[in-house]
Amino acid sequence: MANQVDEDAQVLVVGLGPTGAALAGLLGQRGVRTTVFDKLSDLFPLPRAIGMDHEVMRIAQELGIADRLDGLVEPYRPSEYHGVEGQVIKRLDSPPPPHRLGWDPMFVFNQPAFETVLRERLRELPTVTTSIGSEVVGFGQDVEGAWVDVLGPDGQAPRRVRGDYLVACDGGASPVRTELGIPMTDLGFHENWLVIDALVEDDEILARLPQTQVQYCEPWRPSTFVYLTGRHRRWEIALEPGEIAVGPVPTDQVWHWLERWIKPGEATIWRAAAYTFRSLVADEWRRGRILLAGDAAHMTPPFMAQGMAAGMRDAQNLAWKLDAVLAGDASEQLLDSYAQERRPHTIATTMNAIALGRVICEKDETAARTRDRELLAPYDGTVPVTFRSEFLPPLTDGLFAFDTPGAGELLPQPFVMDGDGAKRLDDLVGPGFCVVCLPTVSAEDLARLGTALTPIGGHVVRVRPSQERAVVALDSGDVVECDDVMSAWLGGLGRSIAIARPDHGVFGTAATPEEALALIDRILTAFTAAGPAGRGGATETCPVEPVIRSPHEPSFMHRMAE
Repeated sequence: MANQVDEDAQVLVVGLGPTGAALAGLLGQRGVRTTVFDKLSDLFPLPRAIGMDHEVMRIAQELGIADRLDGLVEPYRPSEYHGVEGQVIKRLDSPPPPHRLGWDPMFVFNQPAFETVLRERLRELPTVTTSIGSEVVGFGQDVEGAWVDVLGPDGQAPRRVRGDYLVACDGGASPVRTELGIPMTDLGFHENWLVIDALVEDDEILARLPQTQVQYCEPWRPSTFVYLTGRHRRWEIALEPGEIAVGPVPTDQVWHWLERWIKPGEATIWRAAAYTFRSLVADEWRRGRILLAGDAAHMTPPFMAQGMAAGMRDAQNLAWKLDAVLAGDASEQLLDSYAQERRPHTIATTMNAIALGRVICEKDETAARTRDRELLAPYDGTVPVTFRSEFLPPLTDGLFAFDTPGAGELLPQPFVMDGDGAKRLDDLVGPGFCVVCLPTVSAEDLARLGTALTPIGGHVVRVRPSQERAVVALDSGDVVECDDVMSAWLGGLGRSIAIARPDHGVFGTAATPEEALALIDRILTAFTAAGPAGRGGATETCPVEPVIRSPHEPSFMHRMAE
């Protein structure tokens, strides 16, 4: 038996990567007592994500760290796909401003620096405890909640920490998922690639390298060049099976892979590793009081830069639902909507990434030349730009009023003017549910909507188009758009009201206040479907399970490593 029991946590998070850190931060900001454990005593040392999208930046905004990322993130440059003869066969880019979510659609970034900022934010939250260098050697759930046995860096006997829920953000190998016996569905993509990060100090060398992102779709050695922040550049190079063992690669052994672009001494190799890019999704994302998130729940090839973004979406989807259940505002059945929403979306996103990967990874020369001809056939010499955002699907299942237009999309985030000047809408209205209305909604109806929203908390805001800036008193409570993103979106749907969830997913839209009131009532009904349930009793949706592993048995983390 563990020698100490700490029952102060409400949510236990295993893994302090970006998903675990974001989840802990989003919970901590809501006042949920959260404890995070990570086996490593420092950041993961090998190359990881280098792309994030506007949804991740919106989460960073919610966490209050977006301003701290200045200099650590830059807008993603256009991508060119080069065919067998070096010709451009495909172009990807971001749409021009105004940007629908208030941020550039895609960014490159430095993940270690980003994670450092995330961890700094956690240290500022009194309800979050981080425990690094602490290995979870056992876990389970019972009628009282969930628990973990943790072996700290001091080598003493494991201590037991209890909570209401446990969220495994413990990576693709996920010992928690494995020990629970949850299988993963293979979506059919496995490719070995070498990833090399380098720092190029010489301005002349930087100038002769590509000034944009390039996918070399060459059958003899598909590869990728990524233009990153500052002097950081990345190369990703396809490998034949068994050509290099998966894992870290000594930096002095990678120069011959880079001879097409740079020579020894022209850059400093920061880090290098061989990976198998996979496409897997867990069949279950919730087992009672234990949930999976991030790579523990899904893995995707990197061709859309959506791996980390998918995990951050998991965190945002799950944080408000756990908070609502723990506060007694919603039944535990609300947690079932997590996988119901996120799993199909993740599969659809992964399949789009696989489709791009198939373009890049074709190794049969005849097939590659056919691919080039087919991609170029519809165009007369000029390859058009495809917006990357077109590859991201909306949510298609779960807690949404799909019988209304726009449901399952993300609520736009315009820049708006109020009495304090221009700001992004989320910063003005704050967290929680949000009801956005056009000027046709009266002040009396705004008050009715606010009253209806009271049981679940939230905000009602009336957004006016930019041409009304000169005639609207900024102390009226209304806001005026700078770029008419919201007005155009709602107008295009033929609606005057949108109701968004705390994760910015549009629950539904309405043409009249009465329709909006009915939508709010549907949310309340979904929240209270089975009555609140917290620590102290299991419900039918949270079955009691036996202890997974005694802390005196060998660590299952160690067994996984073996």
